[in-house]
Amino acid sequence: MAQALTEDFRMTDKTLLVIGASGDVGRGISRAARVLGWTVVGAARDAAKLGDLARTLPKESLGSFYPCTGDVSTQAGARELWEAASAVAGRIDAVVISVNAPNRSSPLVDWTAEQLAELFQANLLSHFNAAKVMLPLLPDDGMLVGIGGGTADFVIPGMAPLSMAQAALRMMYRGLARERDGGALVRELMIVSMINGASKRDEAQPEWLTDDEIGRHVCTILSHPEDFPDPVIKIAQRAGIGRPQNFSA
Repeated sequence: MAQALTEDFRMTDKTLLVIGASGDVGRGISRAARVLGWTVVGAARDAAKLGDLARTLPKESLGSFYPCTGDVSTQAGARELWEAASAVAGRIDAVVISVNAPNRSSPLVDWTAEQLAELFQANLLSHFNAAKVMLPLLPDDGMLVGIGGGTADFVIPGMAPLSMAQAALRMMYRGLARERDGGALVRELMIVSMINGASKRDEAQPEWLTDDEIGRHVCTILSHPEDFPDPVIKIAQRAGIGRPQNFSA
């Protein structure tokens, strides 16, 4: 499948918008897509972090990379980001949303309603804003993929609010996919693993999935959607990278 994936990406020459490109997962997706020949628009709020990402991309990459600052905290911001990305790249064929906010560790009863609202704004509504604005603008053969976490199914001590947000995110993507009647596809990739990315290299354990492995898996989903018919896809082990999982979320 890896060889077929490479050929598919080189032949299609499509453009991918990665929202949250400067984060650990976003970096892995941007690298994987570029190596395979896609044009990547990397979007984030911090221009300096995008510049750092551009400098660390492999020089032998086949595809182009365009940094684009913006945010999806509002629907107006999501539309501005789409317009800016389309202007620099010419068109957008697929979107990956990989955004989240830091989550403090504290018992659920110690959170205020206002703090929970802020967490849901950053980890759920940001995805909603981007999906609501961008899904109708994608081509009919396009795809929107949201990145979620495995804590939708379990609670780490002190992290119940994050589990709540991730569970809601999963149902949001499942609902969006169920309501679609043609047009671009909607998928969520739930990563049931810690990520060995730029921010955690020094503490990463051997069993953690790497950012590049996640990037390759996302590229497989984008290139072979027929192999991933379920709206929510889980990846928990590197043995599953590039392969459809035998269970749905």
